[in-house]
Amino acid sequence: MADRYLNKANTFLNEGKSKKAENFYKKALAAAVHAPYVYGVVGKYYFDQGRYLDAAYIFESGTKSCSGGTQLFAIPWANALFRSGNAEKAGSVLRTYQMPVNAKPQLKTEVAALQRSIDFGRLIGYNKHNVKVVNLGDSVNSAEDDYFPSFSVLSNDLIFTRRSAGVNEDFFITRLDSCGVWSRSADLGFPLNSPNPEGAQIRSFNEKYMIYQKCDNRSPNGWEMGGCDLYLSYATAKGWSTPRPFGYTINTTAFEGMPALSTDETALYFVSNRPGGYGGKDIWVSYFKEGYWQVPENLGPEINTDKDEMSPVIAADNKTLFFASNGHTGFGGYDMYEAVRQADGKWTKAMNLGTPINSTDDEFCGTVTIEGNTLYFASNRAGGFGGLDLYKAELPQHLKPLPMAILYGLVTDYETESQLSKATITITDLVREKVLYTLKSNRGDGSFYATLPAGNRYGLAINHNYYKSWTDTITLSTLRVMDTLQCRLVPEGYVPNKKNIVLLTLNMKDSALLRNDSFCIAISRALKPYSGKIVGLEMNSYVGLTDTGLLHDYSKVLKECLYKIGVTEEYLTNNVWELSQNAAFPEENKQETGIVSFTLEYIE
Repeated sequence: MADRYLNKANTFLNEGKSKKAENFYKKALAAAVHAPYVYGVVGKYYFDQGRYLDAAYIFESGTKSCSGGTQLFAIPWANALFRSGNAEKAGSVLRTYQMPVNAKPQLKTEVAALQRSIDFGRLIGYNKHNVKVVNLGDSVNSAEDDYFPSFSVLSNDLIFTRRSAGVNEDFFITRLDSCGVWSRSADLGFPLNSPNPEGAQIRSFNEKYMIYQKCDNRSPNGWEMGGCDLYLSYATAKGWSTPRPFGYTINTTAFEGMPALSTDETALYFVSNRPGGYGGKDIWVSYFKEGYWQVPENLGPEINTDKDEMSPVIAADNKTLFFASNGHTGFGGYDMYEAVRQADGKWTKAMNLGTPINSTDDEFCGTVTIEGNTLYFASNRAGGFGGLDLYKAELPQHLKPLPMAILYGLVTDYETESQLSKATITITDLVREKVLYTLKSNRGDGSFYATLPAGNRYGLAINHNYYKSWTDTITLSTLRVMDTLQCRLVPEGYVPNKKNIVLLTLNMKDSALLRNDSFCIAISRALKPYSGKIVGLEMNSYVGLTDTGLLHDYSKVLKECLYKIGVTEEYLTNNVWELSQNAAFPEENKQETGIVSFTLEYIE
């Protein structure tokens, strides 16, 4: 009778009718109160449903009702208790288990791993961080599984995967408005979504292309593509291009998916169970050199284990890696971890992100914001809208990657304003006197971008055949993520018209201008429309007998301000007009005292 009930329960479960399945599992227990295998099947059902307390109750009942139950159910009972958050009791139960003399290595490994996790769980106070975890809400999440989020700093949107009916996977998109509210998620549509399942994806920072996972693939020769492979799609004026698979260097007959792309687009991280790994799914990386993606390299034992490593995310600093694993010591299921690549190329030991970011349920990584503060991820923890939901969390200070900013530029012809492709852009760290990037402007629209540590001063040099060299100095913190640096190259032999304009007039006696960067902000805003066109800046100060100190303060702040925004002293002319008892201003320069006037000479 118990077997018949179990068969009916399994049938209902396969049909997605979990409530009816549960009723028959209960009937099976009532029909065979001393049968160990029934407790094992029913307990596993509750465990797989994430109902760990119910699973622990079933396994505990089995220890009392079945002969030899303490030995039979100690491991699953301890595991269920641990996943329910009761590490202390889980440890007590596991200590009752007697390891058989002829135990298989796999069993010994399983018990040892559970013991490590229990010990780790006991340190929950040490591993708990004072951060807030927020569900993205019902406009984003659904009753289905929602996971693998990818956030764009340019469009302020989030693309993620939704699994419908437990089978098909498609991409959905939601946008964050200026009030911090997410729009209702919508299907991303054709051609990215297809009858095949589409899994994790990553867009380049300039949103020119997307790399993503596509499954249920078939290929005539069985080589270029396996069950799940990586595909690439370009952004066009009409939308995304028809996806094309990566070649055999990346894709194999094994699983390839869950891509992560470095911001300089030279390193592609992904997940694969190809031969040569440490077991299960591992994280690999391929480097782009000399126009080709190279043979992938395994990230090694600091990252990969004999179980599964999933959902890699490389931060904008290109050295901080976040990923999920069920092989490293954690709180149960899949937890999220961080590792940092050192100067010698080796990775630090994976560090658990702690609670409340991780839980006793499953967590999978998604994306880290460019400034390194916020992590978007997926979890099936209690309190969601069903299955896996999307969450965000502020990272603890010691886990934050280096804050970065995007330098986004556009190279154009000064006269015609046409876009210039294949211009060479050199970006230099002026403090360390080190070249950081040598780039080419995009052949489609003349654009370029680079992610750089925020707050530093950088030198830019742009060269193109038949054009004069273009140079500038910027402090990246003065550019918002969406700002575009206009780089207008003057053709060789072109003589531009120069113009003068009174840019700004300030009252030195207004002491508030010297506080809270008000003076610097005013200058920066006034100069912004003339970026790349400045020939010189003339400062005319009209001072009386008591204005000398104010003039000194203004001159000091002005130099500091201009230095920050990339206008060096060679551009500045400082004229001082003094009014004494026996002298007057020149007739053409009459002003009341205490006034500073800025005249800009610029290229039209």
